[in-house]
Amino acid sequence: MRISTNDKLIATRAKWARYATFAGLAFLLGSLVTSFTNEQYIVWAYAALFFGFMTSLVGANLANKWVKVPRADQVLEKSLKGFDQKHHLFNFLLPVEHVLLTPTGILAFKVIALDGKITHKNGKWSHPWKWTRVFGGMGQEPLGNPTAELNQDLAAIKKLLADKLANAALVPVDGYVIFSNARAELNLDDANLPVLRAEQLKDALRKSKRAAALPAELYENVDRTLTEIANEKTAK
Repeated sequence: MRISTNDKLIATRAKWARYATFAGLAFLLGSLVTSFTNEQYIVWAYAALFFGFMTSLVGANLANKWVKVPRADQVLEKSLKGFDQKHHLFNFLLPVEHVLLTPTGILAFKVIALDGKITHKNGKWSHPWKWTRVFGGMGQEPLGNPTAELNQDLAAIKKLLADKLANAALVPVDGYVIFSNARAELNLDDANLPVLRAEQLKDALRKSKRAAALPAELYENVDRTLTEIANEKTAK
């Protein structure tokens, strides 16, 4: 399998995470020192406490996505290991973060690293808050509505193809929400949801091989188009 990853973006965001974390700690330390040494500046101490907490939270969010391993791109690389060169995975290079070109079409992946109980019921997603996250889960992204967000990603890919290729409508576009954390407890009321655990992804793709393959010329055009877009992004 071919893999194209925006390593420059990953390195930059990881640097931002470290800067935000250190800045947050500096604000928190300044708040502590100020509150104990000079009551006259207690308002400034509270202000530093607030900014320190918010900056640390930003740093934790960035670190969870760009520093903590395995990152989403690493999860996908491991899950898809063994596929041939006709499979091309793009990470953080296209309008959608993770896109896989296969011999039968395009797949988008929304990777979620949350743990704990995750429920889908009557069209709604939920991820109950736990106090234990205060100690081990600060900075986790909110669950949101991953299937709705996946549909938005699919629409973005279709628009990209339509803007670049005359026969874009002939390229099937689909996708999956991927839960990468082994401690995630999934409770889904609809077996047809496009939701998989990371370890289920390879089998799902093998089944998709039964679909009709793209014509060779169309496959090459799609691969060339996506690669050109990816190269333009890394060149900036």
